[in-house]
This record gives sequence, structure tokens and C-alpha cells, in this order.
Amino acid sequence: MVLGSFLCVLDASGDEGQAFDGCEFANACDPGLSCLDPELAVECDPMSTGCCVPFCDISAPNTCPGQGQECISWYEDVPALPGLENVGVCSLPDA
Repeated sequence: MVLGSFLCVLDASGDEGQAFDGCEFANACDPGLSCLDPELAVECDPMSTGCCVPFCDISAPNTCPGQGQECISWYEDVPALPGLENVGVCSLPDA
């Protein structure tokens, strides 16, 4: 995936794909979650290829479910796309 872009894919997670479940593909997580680096949450298996991590709103109070997680801008290193300036992902601050 190109950082900063979004692509709709069919949810193929079945009973899996919940927050902090291991994943390998973009469609392996439930809606509202993204398959990202397992280092973003202590609840993720560090040996997994990826981990289902929640999106969040950087302008709202912290709603991240993971221990020590904060809402970090999805567009940390690139300009945000119009209308998506508040999109964030739950992450450990030093990840």
C-alpha cells in the first residue's frame, strides 16, 4: 500500500480480524482496522507478519484500546489528503 492512500477491499477475515489479531493481508482485518506492523501494540504477537490495529481520529480524545497506545496521524510523513486530515492509527508512541 502506498502510504497516504486508501483502497476498499472485501473483508475476508471471517471470525478473525479483530483488534490485535494476527494478519498477513489488507483484507484480513475487520472494518475500522488495518493490517500493520505488530510493533504498534503490546497485545500483538511480535512474531506475526502483521496485526489488526484500529484507525482513530487525531482530533478526538484518545479511544485506542491497546495498553499505552496513542492516536498517531496516518499522514505523519506526508501531507494529508483533503478531508482525511484527522485520520490516525492507534500506535505505541515510540513504534
